[in-house]
Amino acid sequence: MFYNSINNFRAIAIMFIVFGHSFDVSGVALDSLWEVFLRNLLSGGTILFVFISGFLFEVVFLRKFTFSKFYFSRASKLVWPYLLLSIIPICLYIYVSHPISDGYFLPKSEGTVSQFIVPFLKYEVTGRFLIAYWYIPFALLLFLLSPLVVHILKKGFKFKLSLILILSFVSILIHRPVDNMNHLHSVVFFFPVYLTGAVVSQCRESLLKAFQGNRFWLLFLLSISFTLIQTYLGDVGSYHKPFFEFRGIDLMFLQKLLLAFFFFLLLEKYSKSNLFFDTLASTSFAVFFIHPYLIFIFRNLKLPTPDTALFQWLYFIALSIMFVLLSMLLALFAKKLLNDKSKYLIGY
Repeated sequence: MFYNSINNFRAIAIMFIVFGHSFDVSGVALDSLWEVFLRNLLSGGTILFVFISGFLFEVVFLRKFTFSKFYFSRASKLVWPYLLLSIIPICLYIYVSHPISDGYFLPKSEGTVSQFIVPFLKYEVTGRFLIAYWYIPFALLLFLLSPLVVHILKKGFKFKLSLILILSFVSILIHRPVDNMNHLHSVVFFFPVYLTGAVVSQCRESLLKAFQGNRFWLLFLLSISFTLIQTYLGDVGSYHKPFFEFRGIDLMFLQKLLLAFFFFLLLEKYSKSNLFFDTLASTSFAVFFIHPYLIFIFRNLKLPTPDTALFQWLYFIALSIMFVLLSMLLALFAKKLLNDKSKYLIGY
């Protein structure tokens, strides 16, 4: 079943992700509360992406679920682009530049295995060679839990709601892992979001009835409230920490989960077919794979950035839109050039 609302939501979610990743190359200084507020509002788009993924799992795969068929279809769409696109940046890190993450990828001894093979495998397993690429090994682990998701979705609504609340409470305490490198930590953090998306799909009609009229705007106001609280507390962007350390509540989790509900309900009511959104949604996986390359290239150009806040933000918006549009155009060009084989390179 095709939902135009979810299609448009995919387009919005990938824009959040690209915009969130564009901050570090835009030169935005974040000298004022409103600047930090906008940064917090635009960051953390992965939660929106995971919510949609859970929703689509229930729509597309639940009724005729076969684990091997599901996992192979998901893995084949992710693994080939991930492996092929990883080769150049990993080789650059190993042969040209110094690795990151406090020496984790540095050779421990002499020899080919220690100097090249081990660092290469560490980069592949962690995805720590380009921004956002950690998501692929994480997603492959998350999809292993699909039989558990199917089992949960067969339970009663009270059980599912209670479980989501308990798991979400865990998520807001554990935060996301340091440098997004611990994928088991990420699975624990994002699993309630994925499950929420699937349950929302199951309860779609009841949810739409409960938030009929303009009630869904309350969710937006709550999301903005959590963003304001996070900004007031001086926290910037997504929360990251070791699993067992306590550093307060992850307000970004609450903010983006509420925003996911809001966008779902808003687009269910007002969504229309749109050429730009349709194209962006259909190429969203390709945009996900391509935009980190563009950011990587742009960062290494080391171009000067504006000095004043206004021009910094205009520069940020222009860069973000450019990364989105260029990624889309490259995806469409690759599709035109390679036909169906392009899915092995860019996932589209």
